[in-house]
Amino acid sequence: MYTLITLILISICAILAIKNLRLRKQSAHLSHQFDETALILESLRDGLIECDTQMIPTRVNHAAEEILGLEASSIVNRSIDPNNIANEFDKILSSVLFPPKGADGTSYDIFLSLPQEKKLRVFTIPKTNPGSKVLQGYIKIVRDVTIETVVEQHKSDLVSIVSHQLLTPLTGVKWIFKSMIAGDNGPLNQSQSEMLKRGIVANEDMIGLVTDILDVTKVEQARFSYKMLPYEIVGFIRDMISSRAEKALGRQVRIEEETRLTSKEVTFDKERLSIALGNLLDNSIDYSPAASIITVRLDTDGNNVRIAVIDHGIGIPEKELEYLFSKFYRAENAKRVRTTGTGLGLYLAKHIIEDHGGSIRVSSKENEGSTFTILLPINPTSVALTSRSGV
Repeated sequence: MYTLITLILISICAILAIKNLRLRKQSAHLSHQFDETALILESLRDGLIECDTQMIPTRVNHAAEEILGLEASSIVNRSIDPNNIANEFDKILSSVLFPPKGADGTSYDIFLSLPQEKKLRVFTIPKTNPGSKVLQGYIKIVRDVTIETVVEQHKSDLVSIVSHQLLTPLTGVKWIFKSMIAGDNGPLNQSQSEMLKRGIVANEDMIGLVTDILDVTKVEQARFSYKMLPYEIVGFIRDMISSRAEKALGRQVRIEEETRLTSKEVTFDKERLSIALGNLLDNSIDYSPAASIITVRLDTDGNNVRIAVIDHGIGIPEKELEYLFSKFYRAENAKRVRTTGTGLGLYLAKHIIEDHGGSIRVSSKENEGSTFTILLPINPTSVALTSRSGV
């Protein structure tokens, strides 16, 4: 009996010893994994703040300390109420943890004045359980983009200066061409006249390119000023169609107006909206086949007016639609039809329309045509105009 009990005890001790060894191995493995994770986090150049579901920081890497000028010990487990900021410390941490009003919570920019002036870009990544997908907290990535912003500003300034310097001589050349065609310097034969006309077309293309670059630079620097006044929208649309009549005739296409409105007053910037709608009309003319019809449809939709530009041209491949309003982007089939072009027209149009508090969308099928639809508030209230009323 004594021997049996001894054997049982020995067996239990052996089992416990084996379990204890396994636990030590698991603990060592987890410790190793934790060390590896900590090493990776500390090697990041971007700041990282790990938070729980209440946005209370639980871990902060060294880069975040350097970027924010705060110590990890003063950040971890600190609860911040964005509506009750007690000091500069809370202000800095709150601006990182909570996005500004109206900003996209996944990515937003903030500006710090202390300990030195910085522009930071904050990215928010939800942290979920891999199995249950239950939200466990958030990870804030903090990136210092101060130098990038300064470089981008210098680049934009350079582009603006160069473009201004190009525009003056190009305009001068245009008037010289026109003067020669008019016979101010003597009569021309047909061959000379045709050559000069081709020169004017190339010159106007270059002027358009430089103007687009200047306008885009102003938009990106928030220096695109707006003069919001009430205008009669039906007359505006007719004027826009008339302004493209000569170009449409040259391409052997026709632009038609379609509306049940006789008169409707809408508040907008006439010059800026002319640029946006003009770009849409120009594209429809450039990429429509001869003898086709372009329709400009105007109607109302609640507190908005809806302007649709409909063509039966080359259309846009479905896979390229999502990139269409990107800067410098041109669809592949458009490049084949017309080798020249900046890819700035739609990018600029989108900015102008959104600055009016409106929206633009496109529906298209390749080889069938495209419809660009602008939705514009009849009486825009706040939008972004006040912040974009530069010089």
